[in-house]
Amino acid sequence: MESAWDRLLDLVDRLATDVSLPVGADTEDAFVPLIAGAMEVHDIDSELHVPDVARWLVGLVHAHRAVRATHPDVHPDDDLSGLRVIITRWLHRVRPR
Repeated sequence: MESAWDRLLDLVDRLATDVSLPVGADTEDAFVPLIAGAMEVHDIDSELHVPDVARWLVGLVHAHRAVRATHPDVHPDDDLSGLRVIITRWLHRVRPR
């Protein structure tokens, strides 16, 4: 079975690349159990608040769609990769240096 983290990134990928999918409050609700599950196994920093993370993920999906619309010259895979890096670095726990 896929981890909650993997399912969260899969959902982000689908929402970011398929602009026909609606993104709103229902989307936040879909993120909540994935975020909570990923926090339980420490894939997401547990100091973050689940509803806030869900709200910001929706915002990042909207931002990705806007970037794609205004920069169609950039390869879609490059933009999606950038979005995934931003999300991963934001949500993962701080690692000691």
